[in-house]
Amino acid sequence: MKKLLTAACAAMMVMAIAGCGGGDKKEEKKADAKPAAAAAGVPAHKEKLIIGADGDINNLNLQKQQDAANNVILKNTHQTLVFFNNGSQGKDRFVPGLATDWKFVDDTHIIMNLRKDVYFNDGKKTPMTAEDVKFTLDMAMKNVVKSALAGFVKCTVKDKYQVEIEIKTYNNEFIQSLASVPLSIQSKKAYDDGVKEPWFIGTGPYKYEKWVQGEYCRLTKVKDYWGNNLPASDNFSQGISDVIEFRPMKEASARVMALQAGEIDVCINPPISDLKFLKEDKKITVDEKTGTRLFYFAFNVEKKPWDNKKLRQAVACAIDKKSVLDAALNGKGTLQKTILNRGLWGFYDEMPGYDYNLDRAKKLMAEAGVTGPVNVSLTYATAGGPYEQIATVIQANLKQIGINVKLVPMEQAALKAACKDGKQEMFIWRWNEDSKVDFVYRDLFYTGSGSNYHHFADKKADQMIDDVATLKDQDKRMKTGVELQKYLVDECPQVPLYIANLVIAYNKDLKGQYFYGGGNHDWRHAYIAK
Repeated sequence: MKKLLTAACAAMMVMAIAGCGGGDKKEEKKADAKPAAAAAGVPAHKEKLIIGADGDINNLNLQKQQDAANNVILKNTHQTLVFFNNGSQGKDRFVPGLATDWKFVDDTHIIMNLRKDVYFNDGKKTPMTAEDVKFTLDMAMKNVVKSALAGFVKCTVKDKYQVEIEIKTYNNEFIQSLASVPLSIQSKKAYDDGVKEPWFIGTGPYKYEKWVQGEYCRLTKVKDYWGNNLPASDNFSQGISDVIEFRPMKEASARVMALQAGEIDVCINPPISDLKFLKEDKKITVDEKTGTRLFYFAFNVEKKPWDNKKLRQAVACAIDKKSVLDAALNGKGTLQKTILNRGLWGFYDEMPGYDYNLDRAKKLMAEAGVTGPVNVSLTYATAGGPYEQIATVIQANLKQIGINVKLVPMEQAALKAACKDGKQEMFIWRWNEDSKVDFVYRDLFYTGSGSNYHHFADKKADQMIDDVATLKDQDKRMKTGVELQKYLVDECPQVPLYIANLVIAYNKDLKGQYFYGGGNHDWRHAYIAK
């Protein structure tokens, strides 16, 4: 989120991964580290940092999008009230951002105090005040990010740097919601003045320069950024690189060649088949860690025959997850039974689940009353992940129990639209969440949610989802969270497949990078050292 500095190297933010499983103690210590100061002053660096991304940018209007490809860019130019400290756990996981502190006056009212030294990058040094916070939250309730503010009632300006937020009922994760990038604070004045594309104006250390869709998005460092004199340990200390350029390069081999040729500095998600050669290149570092992004196979439970739970369970037993992971990522991932992303509060993966067992699958099919061949379609995205490899393995798996699968590839946007409208039968998708369990439970499984592509409607599940959000007794809340995961696995609207490893290849002189297990990386303090 951006005069010479006395201790300017917020640059040395240590690579961290939320919810990393395994790894040696040295890696765990790194994951919990805070940004560390380097030498006094901005370190010597190349002017431009170029990142080869695996997905295209599609919308940079904060509140009209929720895609990671956009948010990775927007977190350089904008800032949130609450900062998600990816590398920590417990009370240090969500810390003050543009808000200095907050407290619950009662179950439904929160008093929040704001920083008094923040201004927008509008060329006028317009200060950020409580009016901007109210404006941003009120506007969010009219946009697609409304779901991120579940339970929000209103925001009241108490004075220039204090607001009161009212929510419908107590919520364990409402404060965490305010760390969501689409809820970054925007300038009320920019909208009131009729500025063209006012959403580009933020408070971050970088500002938008140019975006050519499909080619690049370029950000430039704000020279008079309000946070330039903050200590390096502050979450909002200055940016380092003069220019950060994001280049969408969907073809993985093209990203690798560009990295080796020095045309880009970072290659996001290099193909597994090329890792050996990249590791042999002395100019390149390959970093691989446990990630948080969950790939899953799922059903539209409103469409027959997938309204039959026993049949869904039969399919789950017929899928060879290990073969899926081998085909998709050459085994570089972690098999999973539960529907929750690793690293999230309450993660529980000890239920029996559905191991690959054709005998059990056939028995469940018989219990489901299915005797003859089943002809169905499986929809998957044509880009942005190893969906075709996954689909091909599952097609072969299901043929063994008499289910004939027609593969239906779609562009990602078309797939999301089809799933939302309930036009799909079975589908393959992925979900990443590294900060808030409600963004999994409520978004994916709550009745009527726009992201509930399973079209799963279950009053018992809804009640448990509400309880996890609102129970104050944390022991009861944890018990409910475990029971909810067991219940959703048993109901089987989706079959969790694996958590993909985080793999990034980059110029060996890259410093200050801050990696997130699901790909929502922070580049504000990154640079190529000279």
